[in-house]
Amino acid sequence: MKTKILYVLAPMLFLAACGQPRPITNESVSLVNSYYIEHPVHSLTPTAGGWLFRGAREYGNEIRVRFLVPQSLNPDQAKRRAVLDRVCPAGSELIWQVLPSGNKIVISVFTDDNTFKDHVVC
Repeated sequence: MKTKILYVLAPMLFLAACGQPRPITNESVSLVNSYYIEHPVHSLTPTAGGWLFRGAREYGNEIRVRFLVPQSLNPDQAKRRAVLDRVCPAGSELIWQVLPSGNKIVISVFTDDNTFKDHVVC
């Protein structure tokens, strides 16, 4: 009886473990930090000036990247999303090869009074 239960539970546990993202490595976080130091946001558009990279940190199955942005961030959500989407690393960047499958990068923007403005999941 115990053996039969084991034969039923083992595959279920294995499948459940396969669906879980692997832990984010220090190398992944370091690569994201290096990426944003080498590719500052102000290079995207003239109106994106004033963005300050505040670092990337591991948080569960995400790497959270924070930017300090001007108070005058565009109030139009579609335009804001268009800029935020461009902040994500390109699909060809090394980080996507190093970042374990199932993990993601989340870009969050805040104003200097620490007010959350928006985020995008890369």
